[in-house]
Amino acid sequence: MNIDTQAHLTVLRDMLEFELKEAKVELLVLQRDNAALLAEPRAREATDRKDEAAVGQAFEVADAAIARLGREVAQCEHALQRLDEQRYGDCLDCGEPIPWPRLMAQPAAERCAACQHVLEGGRKA
Repeated sequence: MNIDTQAHLTVLRDMLEFELKEAKVELLVLQRDNAALLAEPRAREATDRKDEAAVGQAFEVADAAIARLGREVAQCEHALQRLDEQRYGDCLDCGEPIPWPRLMAQPAAERCAACQHVLEGGRKA
């Protein structure tokens, strides 16, 4: 491994660790806020259908955010594990190296853009 590659991997590791810490903090805050909202008597005692809908929507939004952050934490942890095992940076599907600009934009990326597009339901070019 050359010096440039080592420097790139160090930058990417730092980015992943930062994203992981940030996601974990956001997740804890949302979980705490959601628990507090559940404990609040007003949240459980809607006075009319509008209140009931607003409370239900607030819980749905919080649950979606919690799920998204949980996936983000898992993706960062998995990317750090691949880094430790020296498997980071290669597409899980085609095995080709994931381009540096994609990794800079999405450090936890597991696939190259083409394979990710196929995975998401697109057609292979």
